[in-house]
Amino acid sequence: MRNMFALGRIGSLTDTPKVRPMALGWGGVALFLPLLAFLTGCPQPVQQAPDDSNLTSPFLDRDGNFNFSTATFVEVDTDSFVFEGEITDGGDTDLFELGSIGAGDALEIDIQRTSGNLDAVAAVFDDGENLQAYNDDRTPDASNRNPFIELVTSGTNASRYFLGIVGFPGSGSRGRYQITITVRRQVGPPPAEGQIVYLDFRGGNGIVVPNVGRFDLETFDASDLGPAYAGQTNGMKDRIESVVRERYRGFNLTVISSDDGPPPADLHSTIYFGGNNARAFAISEQIDSGNLDKSDVAIVFTRSFDGAFSRTPTFEEMAIAVGNTVAHEIGHLLGLVHTADCGELMDATCGNDRILEQQDFGRAMLDDFVFPVGAQDADAILGWLLGFVGG
Repeated sequence: MRNMFALGRIGSLTDTPKVRPMALGWGGVALFLPLLAFLTGCPQPVQQAPDDSNLTSPFLDRDGNFNFSTATFVEVDTDSFVFEGEITDGGDTDLFELGSIGAGDALEIDIQRTSGNLDAVAAVFDDGENLQAYNDDRTPDASNRNPFIELVTSGTNASRYFLGIVGFPGSGSRGRYQITITVRRQVGPPPAEGQIVYLDFRGGNGIVVPNVGRFDLETFDASDLGPAYAGQTNGMKDRIESVVRERYRGFNLTVISSDDGPPPADLHSTIYFGGNNARAFAISEQIDSGNLDKSDVAIVFTRSFDGAFSRTPTFEEMAIAVGNTVAHEIGHLLGLVHTADCGELMDATCGNDRILEQQDFGRAMLDDFVFPVGAQDADAILGWLLGFVGG
C-alpha cells in the first residue's frame, strides 16, 4: 500500500488502520509515506519462563533475545520440532537462531497463540539479517491470525537462519505462543519464473480487488492526476509504463499495457488505474511471498495524486511518481514488504514529494511497522523469484 502523507503534517501516523496479511503478506496492502514513530530501541522486558506444568513443549524464549547477536539458539535437528515462547508487551521482540538449518531446506513454521490476546507476526532472516519470509495472518479475512510461513531457505552463502516473533506493531497485544517447525532437508529452491503484469487503463464497473473492495472506474485520463496534465493522456500512459519497465530492468518481468490489447491469456497480475482514496495512492490485494499467486491485483488511485504534493509536479515528475507507485505495488504482489530508505522503491517512511524522484530496488532496513529488526534485499529476492534477462 502506498499511503499519502497529508501536506504540512510531520510526525507519526497513529490512526492508520491495520491492514491484514495473507501468505507472506498483508491483504489490502498500501504504501505508507508518513513517518511512523514506533519505538524499536527500548530495553526489552525481563522474560520469566512460565510454570512448566502448564507447558506441552519446552519454553525456549530467554531474556535479551531481541537482536540477532543475542538470539536464543534452538537446535532443529529433527524433522519436526516444537517449542514455546511469550510476547510480554508491545516492545518485546523474540529472535531464535535455528540450528541445523541450511540453504535449500524447506521449512513449515506454524505459530499458534496459546494465551492472551497475542496477534503475532513472524519473520525468517538469513545470517546477513535479510528477510526471507514474513507473515501476520494466515487468512486474508483475518479469521485466523496465527502466522504460518512456508519457504525454501535461499542464499548460497547463508550458514545461519533466524526466526523472529513480535506482536503486531502498535497493537499492544501479548501472550504465549507455540511454534512447530517442520523441515525437509536439501529440497533446493524452486527455479526462477518470470511474471507478466498487465497495466489496465480501461476502467470498468464492478472491478474487484480482493481484500480491498469493488470499484467502478472511468477510463484513465491524465487530468485525473491534476488539471496541469489535461490533454496528455497518451504520453502519460507511455511514460508510466516505461518507468515501470525501468524499475524492473534486468529482471524477467514483462509489462503489457491495455493500449497494446486485451489481457493476455497467460497468468498475469493486473494493475488497475482510477478512483480516489483519501489516504492511499495505491493498494495491493496481498504481499505474496514466493510469488505463489501469479494472478493477483492492485489498484492505483489516480485522483489521489491531484494536490498531494507541495507544488505542482512537472509532467515528468508526475509520471515518475505514478510509475514508482506501480512498481512498488508490483513489489508487494511479488512478496516485497515495506522498507525505511527514501531512495528504495519499497520505502514507506518518506513524504509524498520523494516519489517524484527516481527510486530503485536495493537493500534497506525494514519499516518498523513491518518488523523492528532486519533488512530486505529486494534485488536478491527478485532475482530468486523472477530470474534475470539481458546482459
